[in-house]
Amino acid sequence: MPLLAALTVAGCASAPPPASDDSAPEASPGPAQSSASASASPSTSSPPSPANPRQITLAFAGDVHFERQLAPLLRDGKDEWATRLPELAAADFAMVNLETALTERGSPAAKTYTFRAPPAALDVLSSAGVDAVSMANNHAADYGRTGIEDTLAAIAKSPIPVAGFGKDESAAYAPVSVDVQGVRVGIVAATEIAEETYANHSAGPDKPGVAQNVERDRFTRAATEAVRDHDLVVAYMHWGTEGSTCPNERQVETARVLGDAGVDVIVGTHAHRPQGSGWTGRTFVGYGTGNFVWYNASPGSRSSGVLSVSVDADSVRARKNGQDPRTSVVKAYEWAPKIISGGGVPQDPTASRAAVTQAADAAKRCSGLAQEPGSG
Repeated sequence: MPLLAALTVAGCASAPPPASDDSAPEASPGPAQSSASASASPSTSSPPSPANPRQITLAFAGDVHFERQLAPLLRDGKDEWATRLPELAAADFAMVNLETALTERGSPAAKTYTFRAPPAALDVLSSAGVDAVSMANNHAADYGRTGIEDTLAAIAKSPIPVAGFGKDESAAYAPVSVDVQGVRVGIVAATEIAEETYANHSAGPDKPGVAQNVERDRFTRAATEAVRDHDLVVAYMHWGTEGSTCPNERQVETARVLGDAGVDVIVGTHAHRPQGSGWTGRTFVGYGTGNFVWYNASPGSRSSGVLSVSVDADSVRARKNGQDPRTSVVKAYEWAPKIISGGGVPQDPTASRAAVTQAADAAKRCSGLAQEPGSG
């Protein structure tokens, strides 16, 4: 699966401006999409129908904001956005990381890079086919208490649900529950980047902010409770080492902990590079999807893509009815490589297939993940 390699560092908390350039060229993606899959013997627990399909598709993309050259795109109409992110619009469920405070007020935090956007960002993403966003990241509280208040007001009026950010601990860690073709999916989200947002704006019993997994216990409990109450659980993480196409030890350990808790799908962002995907036991992991709608189109930061996973809905229903599938309910995945244009929007790549394959092989090798569904 062609996950895109990059050779230098450009960070989430330290994302370089659009005009900057990384010190080495990036492996270019190619036009083809590729997939990893395994055959499955579906349960006959319920017959397929339009409202009860055998398979559902979940699509995930990475970091989104509307800074600098992207700000004017917020004025584009629904029809324009409906065709701008086609893989997300085509999926049964699609999700991104919204890495910005939702405010036009407040004072920027004392950090190198601060991001904000008007609440219309949520309407734009909904028009583009996004069904939910995570805001458990290190830029959601960039404009202080005023920005947090405005962000909470925007979430309250949002056309799509927001995971990982709330008026208090209970709200921030609560799962987003969505019905995806008859499958009750729970989404939990957390940041495990130990920086200013974690230190100053982690949600508490009487404090608004982000859900965090720097200290594991609270988020592990939230994931376990989501597993208890849902047919399928997704954990959307903000994690990893900026500029790296390989997961760090912390990511690997977090994936193990969440997998042991029963989470079915784990996906993440923050490294600003696509990272490897595959299975660890029964859990499917996409370590990183890179930037997506993002102002920095320098060579090292423009590798992007959409990760789509195919879920065997019959296996999910069988598990719900007390039968425990021996393998993962995620039976296949596909990576659609993209390149972020100078305008900040992901586009289909035009480079050679050989470059994509080389980058993909490197990412898969260092991910340590299996390329077929596992058991456990």
